[in-house]
Amino acid sequence: MSSSRTLTHNVVSLALLQAINYLVPLITLPYLVRVLKPSHFGLLSFVQGVVLYFDFFVDFGFNFSATRLLAACPQKLGSISRIFWSTLFAKIGLMFVSFLALGALVLLIPKLRGLSSLFAAGLLSLLGTAFFPLWLFQGLERMKLAVVALAVSRLLTIPALILFVKQPQDYTTAGAMQFSVELGASLFAAPLVFRRIRIPWYRPSFANVADSYRQGWPLFLSGSALFISGLSTPIILGTVGRMAEVGYFSAADKLIKASISALNPLSQALFPHIVSARRESAASALRLIRKSLLATTALSMTAAPATFLLAAPLCRLFFGVSFQRSIPILQCLVPLPVLFGLLTVFGTQTMLVFNMDSTLTKIMFASAIVGLPLTTLLSVRFGAIGAAAASDSVAILIASAIYFCLRSKGVHVWRDQSRHPPMTPA
Repeated sequence: MSSSRTLTHNVVSLALLQAINYLVPLITLPYLVRVLKPSHFGLLSFVQGVVLYFDFFVDFGFNFSATRLLAACPQKLGSISRIFWSTLFAKIGLMFVSFLALGALVLLIPKLRGLSSLFAAGLLSLLGTAFFPLWLFQGLERMKLAVVALAVSRLLTIPALILFVKQPQDYTTAGAMQFSVELGASLFAAPLVFRRIRIPWYRPSFANVADSYRQGWPLFLSGSALFISGLSTPIILGTVGRMAEVGYFSAADKLIKASISALNPLSQALFPHIVSARRESAASALRLIRKSLLATTALSMTAAPATFLLAAPLCRLFFGVSFQRSIPILQCLVPLPVLFGLLTVFGTQTMLVFNMDSTLTKIMFASAIVGLPLTTLLSVRFGAIGAAAASDSVAILIASAIYFCLRSKGVHVWRDQSRHPPMTPA
């Protein structure tokens, strides 16, 4: 299959996957918020926020580092097998560390101890993160297989939630079903990995696993700061305010992430192509990145104003009258699709491809140092609307810092490369 045809297939597959990932929750969300009410929905969102920290730790940047290795290495079964088993064992090790750490937190913190059953359900999410090899499908550009596995697992949650979640006290059951999506996808993916791709067994050495950690470490560091500053908001709100505030913010956040998700298929499908183009020349990679910038900007500039104008009817439709306070929060979050589109192009597709990992890490950590206290301060003073304003401010700070950093290094993604020959980044 030609490179352009493969890219098209992967973009379509990822678009379908993103549609399923966000349409299914949007289908079930109106039912959940009405059954659980703001306080119990806030409890569920709070625990999901804590579990996401450990999910991120288990992933450890492998969705980029392992994808980059697979895209850059010769497509030989021996090399693929080594990367696959080394990465899988590395993730399993992090999963067991996360089990122990999460268990200790629940035992030691009284506020978390009262939610122990919901945190136990969260362990299903860690299992799914460890075993579902999205990075393998991305690196080999076989995203159709990932879509099949995730789609089946995600769609099964619709009847399950409607059948088994009937009252606010069923929030643990709701959590277990949502936490188990990737684990279910792993069960569907296993025969696809071993029968379609035919990856043979490779016994990874300690050095192989350690090398996986070494490859993922800078990407984990750079991503962790953005992750911490962005996904700490429900936890900060739940700590300094009422759980209902967490519910209002989380409801609006889910809708804005649906807008952001429209950008993900193009970005994820292009990443291995840009890595391959970089092996040919810096100019080839930058031409492809510039096309991505134009497409991403067009999509995000369409999504943002549409979300602002439709905020009130969307909140009434999906959440009902008890979530009226989510309307101004959603409107405040409207700049995020544009900002995250720029972060994806300038950060993931440019800085990671040109091995500026350490620079990106410094920018992300600087933003976290500013973002966490800012989110706490505005959350205490203004509640959920303050937290939304902090999210915008942090994203603007990161996008601006990355832009000026690329400009200082002579990497002009936004220029027409036929008129301005690109400099090769250091």
